Amino acid sequence: MIEKKEQKDEKIICSAIFEGKSSRVVITDFDCAVFKSHDNPPLFIIGFTGVGLVGTIVSNELIVQLKMKQIGYVLSEDLPPITLFYEGILKHPFRIYYSTEYNIIVSICEVPFNPGSYIDLSRTLMDWALHNEIQDVICLQGMADESYHLSDKKPPVYAAAEREILDKILTLGVIRPPSGVLLGAEAAMLNECLNNKLNGAVFLTPANPKYPNPEGAAIIMEKISEIYKFPIKLDTLLKQSADIKKNLAELAQHTTEMHSQGPLKPFRDLYA
Repeated sequence: MIEKKEQKDEKIICSAIFEGKSSRVVITDFDCAVFKSHDNPPLFIIGFTGVGLVGTIVSNELIVQLKMKQIGYVLSEDLPPITLFYEGILKHPFRIYYSTEYNIIVSICEVPFNPGSYIDLSRTLMDWALHNEIQDVICLQGMADESYHLSDKKPPVYAAAEREILDKILTLGVIRPPSGVLLGAEAAMLNECLNNKLNGAVFLTPANPKYPNPEGAAIIMEKISEIYKFPIKLDTLLKQSADIKKNLAELAQHTTEMHSQGPLKPFRDLYA
């Protein structure tokens, strides 16, 4: 691992670039001494594009609600050549944000990884976390279930974690699954936590791969906020969930009518 372009503030070292073999963490316009202004190390939440978009929905909502500031981004050869823009402004697809007030770091990746090629990236990001004395690392993931449909009942929230934080996480109705297998980028991050002095955990909720699950994302966000003591509002996500339910019902009705009335006409965007 190569560190370079360090800015020093007495005993505080803030790496502007933390580099692996094919990936790097770039910190911009930020003094990492702010991490030391809190009694406890920051909580690190990581959201990836996955089943039900649970990780990206939670991460985006936290960034907006907690008014987090972007402090850097992650580059990797494992990411496809995709660039994002919002309101005409180009954005790195894998960004890092920080809330000074609540001492929370959120890393959000809004593009899919190239299949099976994120080991170096996860190692680089977790080494950066270790370098900044982070302890708790939370990953978010939807559990693929094509039979799952949004309902009036709150979806279950499951969690698996290392022993050091398991008791803290398994509160407030969070369920410990008896066994299971994790795949993908989240698994790579958690494996790096297991190999280092990081307390890794993953929060999961059922999600249908065919559509986003803002309801499940809302419940996960609620649980994390209660465990780690920061404020959030669920109104926006629950409204999105209600809209999706309505659109799915309309789509089902439209499909039924199609069989008796002829070819299906263009239907408006399910997720609009």
